[in-house]
Amino acid sequence: MVVDIHYKEITIGSYVRYVNTGTKGIVKDIIKDKDMVWVLLDNNLMYRPYNLEVIELEDNKEKIYDEKEIVEEVLEKEKIEDLESNIDACGAG
Repeated sequence: MVVDIHYKEITIGSYVRYVNTGTKGIVKDIIKDKDMVWVLLDNNLMYRPYNLEVIELEDNKEKIYDEKEIVEEVLEKEKIEDLESNIDACGAG
């Protein structure tokens, strides 16, 4: 059994955080090589399990955007920037 820093079991599909940088990801594979164990995340990086912490997906406070939301946000920012660039300052006096 592979466990994290708090002795919680790590399995394929677990949502984990790398404790040194806060990088989060989903476990895609667990590789056992001789006396070493590595955990492969969906970012294609491998970590030693004792440097990982199993977390709940609900604990992830970051919003996950779909493609449509990203496009809408970029277009809205461009619209605001365009409006700001068309503002003329006028002085009194």
